[in-house]
Amino acid sequence: MYSFQIVAVVYDDVYLNSQYFADTDQLIYLAPFFILILSVVYLIRIKIFDRIYGIDLSEIEQENISPFSSLSDKDYQEVKEFRKTQSSTAAEEDYYVKL
Repeated sequence: MYSFQIVAVVYDDVYLNSQYFADTDQLIYLAPFFILILSVVYLIRIKIFDRIYGIDLSEIEQENISPFSSLSDKDYQEVKEFRKTQSSTAAEEDYYVKL
């Protein structure tokens, strides 16, 4: 980014007629570089966090966690089995759901 701005300043100084220079804000030329740099930085960030925290995505997939539900599928099955096997009161069931 800085090198492009330096080139633009030198270009403006050398060729004093700046009306022929395409973009005065220079954002159109820098947008692809920003996109590339941000994507590379994000990928590096993901790899660093993966190394630090040791996140294993296979464990998350085994739990069948739904982003739209507060309960995972595994927890939902346990509550369903609890309802079938025992005649429980609503307070007892609510207690186990909140766990």
